[in-house]
Amino acid sequence: MARLLPSARAGRSILRPFESGAWDDTEGLLHDMKIDIASLSPRRVVRNLTTSRRGFPSASRKGRDRNSPRSRPGDPLASGGGTLTGNAKSKEPRSIGDSLKDTLKNSDLRSFAIICVTACFSLLVLQFVGSDETYAHFFPPKLFLRDPYWVLRVRAWWVLWILISFFAIPATVMACRPGNRLRDCNLSFRGFAQHFWIYVVLFALASPVIWVVSLSPDFYNYYPMYAQAGRSWADLLMWEGMYAGQFVALEFFFRGFLVGGLSRYIGVLAVPVSVMPYMMIHFSKPWPEAAASVVAGLILGWLAWKLKSIWGGVCVHCAVAASMDLLALSHKGQLPWLHK
Repeated sequence: MARLLPSARAGRSILRPFESGAWDDTEGLLHDMKIDIASLSPRRVVRNLTTSRRGFPSASRKGRDRNSPRSRPGDPLASGGGTLTGNAKSKEPRSIGDSLKDTLKNSDLRSFAIICVTACFSLLVLQFVGSDETYAHFFPPKLFLRDPYWVLRVRAWWVLWILISFFAIPATVMACRPGNRLRDCNLSFRGFAQHFWIYVVLFALASPVIWVVSLSPDFYNYYPMYAQAGRSWADLLMWEGMYAGQFVALEFFFRGFLVGGLSRYIGVLAVPVSVMPYMMIHFSKPWPEAAASVVAGLILGWLAWKLKSIWGGVCVHCAVAASMDLLALSHKGQLPWLHK
């Protein structure tokens, strides 16, 4: 038999005299005590006991209010809301067109989108217009006339479109777009001059790594990117001058336009955003350099964001590139001063 609850056991003990057959003897006694006999029926006694136990509140008024559904503002159904569709503050769902209109009205989002679209367009122009194949298509080499500097002009074409894509286009957008300023592209010389020693330390730390990597055939067969750079002093100086110029545009684009322009809206998160396309332009180079571009992009990007200057990155890039070219020519025995 199942166990009785405490309230049921209490009711059972009270009703025991009436179940034992002593009702006739006690009826007169109860009448003399002016107790209503109908109130002592078994069912009513049990019902009165259980009702009296339920009558006590389970908590205070504050506790009941705190646990009530209406005290939870995050629950729209508990607070009286009928539906969960659409905006939390509106009863009707918003259309995609209304959301797009509100987005276009936000000037910060428009400026953010313009910077991103400009960056994509610049990278697209460089990839397909500034390529060697494009130059060869429009200016093919002459078959019966030897041109010793045709390859150098191919490299010059590439540098020209880097200057256009990475400097001219984004600088024009920043100068013409209301709300954007060209000085936001981290062009300050003050931060670079005050913290020049940081970039010297970075180059000193990178030098042993450059030396070890330069011993790889994949490395010294790829550099210099102008294959005739070691033919003469003139070839070497012309190439290194163009090479340094494209680093100015590269630093302006990634550490100035992207980091400086986007940091107004997303803060330091602009640094990893700029690293992704920066790593992608290194896919055609040896894989150790492509992997190292992630680390270099994060460090130079953070320094540009912190110091508001891209010029330290320009100096480090030029020093590393010149070292790589000279080491590659040295390993191949093609340095200009080694020619007889």
